[in-house]
Amino acid sequence: MAGAMALPGLARAQAATEVRVIIQFGVSYLPLMMIEEEKLLGAALAEQGDPRVEVKLQRVSGSNAVNEGLLAGTADMGVMGSPSLLILAEKSRGAFKGLAGCSSFPMVLNTVLDRVKTIADFQPQDRIALPATTSPQNLCLRMAAEKTLGDAKKLDANVVNLPHPDAMAAMLSGTEVSAHFTNAPFDQFEADDKRVHRVLSSEDVLGRASTFVLLAASTRFVDQNSKVSAAMVKAMEAAMRRIKADPAKAAALYLKQEPSKSLSPEYVERILRDPENVFSVAPGGVMAYADFMQRTGQLKTKPAKWQDPFFPFIQERQGS
Repeated sequence: MAGAMALPGLARAQAATEVRVIIQFGVSYLPLMMIEEEKLLGAALAEQGDPRVEVKLQRVSGSNAVNEGLLAGTADMGVMGSPSLLILAEKSRGAFKGLAGCSSFPMVLNTVLDRVKTIADFQPQDRIALPATTSPQNLCLRMAAEKTLGDAKKLDANVVNLPHPDAMAAMLSGTEVSAHFTNAPFDQFEADDKRVHRVLSSEDVLGRASTFVLLAASTRFVDQNSKVSAAMVKAMEAAMRRIKADPAKAAALYLKQEPSKSLSPEYVERILRDPENVFSVAPGGVMAYADFMQRTGQLKTKPAKWQDPFFPFIQERQGS
C-alpha cells in the first residue's frame, strides 16, 4: 500500500465543490444517505456563512473497493470498519484518518445448530460464514476464540467467505453453512426464523457497544477543506438526530435510496428503533481492536489512544 501513497487524484481536493463519499449497501450507512438526500452538509455550511457544498455518494461492494477509491483519489471520504481504518492509517502514515463514527450496530453470530451454545461447541465440520477474512466479523470471531478457546486461530478452518445474502440463504436452507456472523438487516431476518439462535455478539466480545462503520477521509482533503470537514461532522450529527426523532421517515428515505423487494418500510423502521442499533459520531471499541491487532501482527504498533487515528473534530467525545 505504501507505494500507492503518491495519490495523484487527491490534488483536486482543494476548493471542493462537492464531497465524494464511498459507501457500501445497507442501513448502517443511513446518515450519509440522509445528508445527501436532505442536503444537510450545505445547510451546516450555510449556518456558518460558507459556500454550500453537497455530498455525492458512490456505492461499491466490498471494503477493498472503498480503500481503492480513497487511495486513487476518486473519492474524498469513505466509510469503513475500525480495523480497516487502523490498518489504512498506519500504512499510509496518517494520510488517511477517521472523521466521525457512523453506526454502532452489533455484529451477531447466529446458528441453526441446537448443540452450539458457545463457540466452544463448534465442531471441525461446522462452517461459519462471514464476508471476508479481513472483515470486522472475522476479527471479532478471532478475538472471541482467543478469549474463550485460548487460540485466536482456533476457528479459522471453520470459516467460509460468503456475501451476507448468500450466507444467510445457505444457513437457512441447511446446506454447507451452519452459522453466520452478520449484521443488520440480516441478523434480524435470521432471528425471525425459529430455527436460529444467537451465539454471541460483538458487544459480548468487546465488552461494550462498538463502532461498526465510520467515516474516514484523506488528510489532504481535510487540510484543504477544514470548514467543509467540520461541517460534515455537524451534518452527521444532524442526520442522526433526524433518524432518532422520526424512524418512519428515515426508513422511507432509506428505501428510496436503496429500493428492496425484501424490506418493507415497517421492517426498516423496526431495525432503526432497536435499541441495539445506534448511530453515533463517537467511535467505540477502537482500542480493543487495536490491542488485538497489534498483538496478532496486523498492526506494527497500536495507537496510544483512540484519538490518534482520528481528526480533531470529534476528539473531545467519549470514545474508546
